[in-house]
Amino acid sequence: MKTKIFLLSGALFLSLGMGQASAHTTLIASTPSKGAILKTAPSNISLKFEEPLLTLKGHIINKITLTDPKNANIALGKIVVSGASVTAQILTRVTTLGKYRVTYRVAAQDGHVVTGSFLFTLQN
Repeated sequence: MKTKIFLLSGALFLSLGMGQASAHTTLIASTPSKGAILKTAPSNISLKFEEPLLTLKGHIINKITLTDPKNANIALGKIVVSGASVTAQILTRVTTLGKYRVTYRVAAQDGHVVTGSFLFTLQN
């Protein structure tokens, strides 16, 4: 009986711990939005997450990249983190029509790193 109680309490402990560990922040909004079809190029990329992001003075731990339809990197300005949002100005003039990929790597304040990407389209 003691063994069964021990095993059940251990399973309960593990399941509770695993539930907390898997609670990573997620992307809840972006500008441009995922799958957007734009007639004019955006001037910046802005991402909003469920939870505040981690910042470490002097260290870049949150990143955004933007690639054009030919998979070439588009120059972005300094990444600015404000609470749960991260923004970067697009420095290179975007004129090529087609699909652009936004890729991100951010750290939530709990230390978990979240990565992802999405596409938007520039067309006439």
